[in-house]
Amino acid sequence: MTTKKLSKILLTPALLCSLCACSQQSETLDNTMISESNSEEPSETGNQTFPSADEIPVAEPSADEPDFSDLNIRLAPWENVEWDYYESIYFTLMIPKGWNVQWQGDANQMQWIASSPDNTVGISNLDHGYACKDPQAQSFLGFSTSMTDGTVQEFFEATYQNSTNYFTVMNSCVPDNIDVIQRVRPYDTIRDYESLYAVFNENGLDGEGIYSAVVMDSPDVWVKGLNYGVWEVNCIITQWAPLGNLVTWAPVMAQIAQSFNYTDYYIREWQAIAQSSLTPYNSASDSDPIMEAFEERSRSDTIIQEKRSDMIGEYERVYDTETGNIYRAYDGFLDDIGDQNRFTSITDSQYTEGYVGWIDRY
Repeated sequence: MTTKKLSKILLTPALLCSLCACSQQSETLDNTMISESNSEEPSETGNQTFPSADEIPVAEPSADEPDFSDLNIRLAPWENVEWDYYESIYFTLMIPKGWNVQWQGDANQMQWIASSPDNTVGISNLDHGYACKDPQAQSFLGFSTSMTDGTVQEFFEATYQNSTNYFTVMNSCVPDNIDVIQRVRPYDTIRDYESLYAVFNENGLDGEGIYSAVVMDSPDVWVKGLNYGVWEVNCIITQWAPLGNLVTWAPVMAQIAQSFNYTDYYIREWQAIAQSSLTPYNSASDSDPIMEAFEERSRSDTIIQEKRSDMIGEYERVYDTETGNIYRAYDGFLDDIGDQNRFTSITDSQYTEGYVGWIDRY
């Protein structure tokens, strides 16, 4: 497939030099000039005196202003994204700097994947795929997936059953754009359209993701007791991240999806295959409905999940009243900084908002 400064009034070298020059000048004044100066009405600056460096007061730090200068506040990668432009013969895409893009296929069928260097965060899109209705016909037809009920959940569970230690759907919903999808295929019937929120474990790492697809109705094809019918699965979109980080990466992945565009070359090839002057439907750029399942996930489950993640990582989550940001600070941070007004503990509901970075000690 998770931030006062002590103020002191310091003498600058220029000011110190000025004081020294004035002191030397006062020592070279002759008695006559001193006498004349004393015999006249003082001018506006005539009687001005300059204190020595030792006499200039230094502001003491306020007792109610703790020192935050030794805090190392680090922004997370999803808050500090540099964007790169990616272009292939078939599509263009904006991706975070350092990410990888893989793709295969052509206008008949095409899949692309954009992922972080370690592949723990990413987004993928497959315009359409297939699944056998009968597992016994799978090898004959050459498909890697089969399903009997023809549901989106069954499709993804079958897809990831061999590559994950577990793949558990937590909740699902029918996206709001189902009517748009149906208009793209007016002569076919949608059997199931769902956006799933699931948690998984792959290669020993816990993750979470959004999995969306459309299963179309199709006829059975019985030959000698075997059903050679095939489910057509369209608009297959997935997004994944480490467990607890999907909410923080969601805006980045939405921007990636919305930047996706087919090239003129792809459109011409697709039109030739479809024998149509229409343009292909770009399901990848319409990512908002896909996130509905994630937005509708159980808040109580998410809060428990995030607290557990902080506990395992030895973090405490804090709110910065100056910036409005939420950070993951090291465990014991609030006890260390004592009484102050800048950082506070977060509320339970704020656990669903993610965090923008970390706070450490230098």
